[in-house]
Amino acid sequence: MDLFPEDEEPCVKAGHPLITPTYGFKQHVFVGGKSSNDDNTIGTGIVSTGMGCSLICPINVLGTNTASTGYQYSLGLGPQLPLPFNVHRIDHGLSLAPNGRWSKFDYHINKDGLVNDFLKDFRRFTILKRLNKKVYFEAFDMVLANLMAVHYSSSQLLLARSNGKHKSSNPLGIDNRTIAFVTDYLADRGLIDLHIGKQNDTDKNSSWCIPLQPLVALLDRYDARIRLHGKTQFAVVRDDDKNAIPMYTNRTKANRLNKLGQPVREHYETWLIHTATIDDNYLLPWLKRLFNKNMALGGRFYGHYQQIPSADRKRIRIDGERTVELDYKAVHITLLYALEGLPLEGDAYIIDGHKDKRNTFKAICLTLVNTEKLSSLQANVTRSGNPKVQQESKSYKAKRERYGYLKSLALKATEPTKPMSIRKGFIENIPTNANGSELLELIMDRHQPIAHHFGVQNIGLKLQKLDSELMANALTKLDGMPCLPVHDSIRCRLSDMRMVTDAMIEAFRELHGQKIVVTNDLSKIAKYPIQSNQARSR
Repeated sequence: MDLFPEDEEPCVKAGHPLITPTYGFKQHVFVGGKSSNDDNTIGTGIVSTGMGCSLICPINVLGTNTASTGYQYSLGLGPQLPLPFNVHRIDHGLSLAPNGRWSKFDYHINKDGLVNDFLKDFRRFTILKRLNKKVYFEAFDMVLANLMAVHYSSSQLLLARSNGKHKSSNPLGIDNRTIAFVTDYLADRGLIDLHIGKQNDTDKNSSWCIPLQPLVALLDRYDARIRLHGKTQFAVVRDDDKNAIPMYTNRTKANRLNKLGQPVREHYETWLIHTATIDDNYLLPWLKRLFNKNMALGGRFYGHYQQIPSADRKRIRIDGERTVELDYKAVHITLLYALEGLPLEGDAYIIDGHKDKRNTFKAICLTLVNTEKLSSLQANVTRSGNPKVQQESKSYKAKRERYGYLKSLALKATEPTKPMSIRKGFIENIPTNANGSELLELIMDRHQPIAHHFGVQNIGLKLQKLDSELMANALTKLDGMPCLPVHDSIRCRLSDMRMVTDAMIEAFRELHGQKIVVTNDLSKIAKYPIQSNQARSR
């Protein structure tokens, strides 16, 4: 079927059965959050603490007297304004995409017929003398899928419009200009709001767009769903700057990397017949396994839903069912003991004579297993106990919360500057005027059998490799069961809690020959550690 009548004007008329203009506001459920893994993660944004509003049709701004692009201007679609209604040229000084997300080039949708309809309509109006159907089909497929993704997360789709190809996660090699032609067409059709930025070397003035209700309704009518391309690389090795390293040309290494990504591929295939939602908004539950420098370091599973605060993750439902998060207790400390062939005795964070400082020792230990220089950690603990620094941290935290609130409302806000004392590192729950040397010495004495592991090179990444192998083993055991890994924890349906708990405990026993405690985030009735029947029998 034709998406549009033959004689329709470029800016779709009100009253079209598929195009019902919506003016005003939409609920803004998610707010953006910066993450070191933003370029490689998949899914939704961070859930906000409250509901805000963002304009469905942003107001036209400065510089709109300039024609947008040669392509848009020369479509030959009859009388129209030099700048179509749904295209805006952005002044450099304005706040742009507060929750922007770059295109995921391995996204596509499951409706080839719908993509072909768009391509047919596009070919009717384009003045391009040559049009590679395969290339533009793939571009439309990718753009539509990404527009669905940003709609799910109430975010904005960032675009690069100059010639060239993104090297990362672009298995089809789609050129930026091809994407620009596609989005120009969608804007001219009244299906997206397109904001054209200025050419720059940063993301601060990038072009971006959001889907309008007519497009959302059309995709919904076709029951379109996002999928990953068959060439998607599920395991990625990143360099020191967190950029993806090209796939290994050495066949042995390439096969090894593909094997490391197999649990992620199976996880993706499982989710093709299940759904994850939060407050009736879809989550994209997919993962990538990210290694650092080589395949021996890192390897954790990352998904965009992991950025949702733990308190909000409790609202996630899988197939409409309530969920629970199951967590390995003190996993890195327990792993270090297992490497020595020893069990962890008692609570890792309780030290005789200092039971009131459990939260303090836990906070220090979480940093300790990732630090390569003990003297720096010692100084950091002392600084974190300084009353002046604690006040600076409290003030900065309040400013950050205010900033996040304003951004969730899509309002212009100035990001607060982090004080130098906080930039050097700040650890919560450190007592006022604490002595870092004394606290660290107590921890080293408590964990004397594993103390030689602390402060060594790449200790954090080595432990991440161990906990990622643990998670890969557990996911393999749970093949076919929809669940959401969060590093050393798994969120699953409440009805699956026992099976997931058993799989996690069994995975640790298989790999390390030791028992481990798995806890859950249920309320008072079920807040105590869960032990499997298998574990109790040993």
